[in-house]
Amino acid sequence: MTEEQHSALAARTLSLEEPRWRQFRAAFAHRCPLGTESFAQRVRVLTELWQTFSPHASPLEKISPESDCPVCDATVQPIAARRKHNQAPLIYGACRGCGLGVLLQGGIAGTIYQQASYYQHRDAGNAGYERYLAERAYREAKGRRLLQWMVNHAQRKLTTLLEIGSGFGFTRAAAEQLGMVTAGVDVNPFAARMAAAIYGQMTFTGTLADASAATAIEPHHWDAMLYLFVLEHLPTPQEELFLAAQMLAPGGVLALVVPNMQALEREIFGASYRSFRHDHLWLFSVPSLQLLLERAGLTLIAAASECNIRLLSGFLTEQELNQLELDCRAADLLVLAERKSS
Repeated sequence: MTEEQHSALAARTLSLEEPRWRQFRAAFAHRCPLGTESFAQRVRVLTELWQTFSPHASPLEKISPESDCPVCDATVQPIAARRKHNQAPLIYGACRGCGLGVLLQGGIAGTIYQQASYYQHRDAGNAGYERYLAERAYREAKGRRLLQWMVNHAQRKLTTLLEIGSGFGFTRAAAEQLGMVTAGVDVNPFAARMAAAIYGQMTFTGTLADASAATAIEPHHWDAMLYLFVLEHLPTPQEELFLAAQMLAPGGVLALVVPNMQALEREIFGASYRSFRHDHLWLFSVPSLQLLLERAGLTLIAAASECNIRLLSGFLTEQELNQLELDCRAADLLVLAERKSS
């Protein structure tokens, strides 16, 4: 990817004008001209500079008082306010105990996930997709990588996959290419129709709770389950994970891909962080997920992170970016949990 292409992608991801991003890069180059400054120094410069370049940060004044974390009962402290056009800002908090990110103010109704438009354009609050169908090949390939990661860490052979929030079926198709039998659940009727049109897949339209109540999904059956950027949208993640655990066969695995509250990008970009969106109720950390999974009867067996965009490329070295992924500090957090055999 050329520097010009990366600048355009970074600007689109951060929802700002491309010239502003280029000015930010130039300011960094002026402050760190050698490129050999220490990691800590470069991160400090990036964080300080972004405070002057961010178009999104709003003052954290007149904010509601601290609240209790729904996962560990520690204090959730407001940490970022993101401007919304002609509306009150989004307010995000962070738990001082488990690191959970909590949307305290400015959320949008969950009915957007049931609309065809969710897969056709991105709204002013960054919810939805701009080019979902056009990215079919990319999303299938990403699904294959994710599935291979699951296979590599699972203690049993994975022959069946249940995906919650399966969309157009891209990851299910990747699983089927690997020989798995799949099923999907999605609240969006348009997505279900598209999965049928593209791949001939049948998708239960509704929530996992709806599918369970209708006996459309067999419990205690699935070798693997997947929530690919779904859990952050659900009002009660703990209830969802309890139900998911009941769907897994003994020794089956559950994979979650979620926005990462512990990402270095979040620390640097603050209110501009890509996952501070009005449809993200939660941003997760490894400790917060581990607590949620344990309560659901699941054992965390692997954790990693990745960043397909790599916004910090050009500021950090390839080795440093790779290390962030290994340390679970990249933007997308991946965890794999196993249902106990007994």
